[in-house]
Amino acid sequence: MLTNDTTMKKLLTIAMIFLATYSYGQVDLADNFKQLYKEKKYDEIIKYKPMKNEDLTAKALYYKAMSHYMKSEDKDAMKYFDLAIEKGPVDYDMYYYKGMLLFYANKFNESLPYFDKAIALLPNEPDFYAGKGEAYYSLENKDSAIVYFEKASKLPNCKTRVLLLMGEIYQEQNKIENALSAYKTALGQLTPSDDSYQNCSFNLGLMQQLTGKLPEAKETLEKHISAYPTDFHAMAKLIQVYYSLTEFDKALLYKQKLYAAHKAKKLQEEMKEMFCFDQFIWNGKRVMAFENFDEPDDFMFVKHHFYIMDDNGKIAYRIDSESSVAIRMNGSKNKYVLCLVKGESHFTYWQYVFNDNYKYPELKTAVLDILNDKVKPSASFIPGKTNH
Repeated sequence: MLTNDTTMKKLLTIAMIFLATYSYGQVDLADNFKQLYKEKKYDEIIKYKPMKNEDLTAKALYYKAMSHYMKSEDKDAMKYFDLAIEKGPVDYDMYYYKGMLLFYANKFNESLPYFDKAIALLPNEPDFYAGKGEAYYSLENKDSAIVYFEKASKLPNCKTRVLLLMGEIYQEQNKIENALSAYKTALGQLTPSDDSYQNCSFNLGLMQQLTGKLPEAKETLEKHISAYPTDFHAMAKLIQVYYSLTEFDKALLYKQKLYAAHKAKKLQEEMKEMFCFDQFIWNGKRVMAFENFDEPDDFMFVKHHFYIMDDNGKIAYRIDSESSVAIRMNGSKNKYVLCLVKGESHFTYWQYVFNDNYKYPELKTAVLDILNDKVKPSASFIPGKTNH
């Protein structure tokens, strides 16, 4: 007859053998789910109910979460990511995709630690740095965003979107050379069928123009307009490049196209009344030259504006070419007179009168003479003072 101690030991041994056998015979569903996931059979993973000898490990729970994620069922996806992380062991994808779910829910600050955890486990994955950069970007923290975008861009297989966002931020920060490099690299990764190609192509041409790489800007913008013949904004930029290269005859064709588009009411709102045809630097300040389309039959209208910009990109003052009835009555040789406008003060320079056959170098030289105080105004109006 067995004693109680002997009986207890025998029962414990049997139980341990049973548990060992059960554990050994368990099937981890992660491998099955992985194959179904590769085949995009998300519903099969979601609806699958484990049998007695099958186990939902952390990785199996992860594939449950990812199946919901791919079907945009974010609430269920978050539930299974939490279960996977709680059960462990946790891998980098669990942290990354939970971070992305929080990001899509506009919980940008909450997403940051999960991107950090993913980076700690796999520091050479560009998407993890890009995810954190996007979170900072959405928080309007561009300085932090660019740090992580730069990290992502230095790793293989970095997505083109990162480069485009880098270009945008550098452009906002007036780091034009950096923006040029980012857009150039991005355009090399895009194809004309990509949604971002047109915008990237335009921005590359713009950065080349702003960095003084005018032949490159000319080539880029000519190719761009050939592909997008109704991109009138790009057309105006190409006109500016032609003016900077003194290729005025080439610019004339595109000016005529802009006038035709204006007449047909095809121009975007910011070009509805006028377009920028030249820009240059004077005494460290940018001067933007605009031309109005319409010439109304009014007592007075302005054909050109030369805007002198301040360091903040705002208009400080301007020089206009004005046309009035008094000028036009003097015959076809006289149509416009140059005037300096500062606030409410107005200075007229009768030394500089032009008609429609003006040569732009002469007009630009006259504007520079006024800016450099080489000539005195013929007449002036200054509020509160005796005028002549």
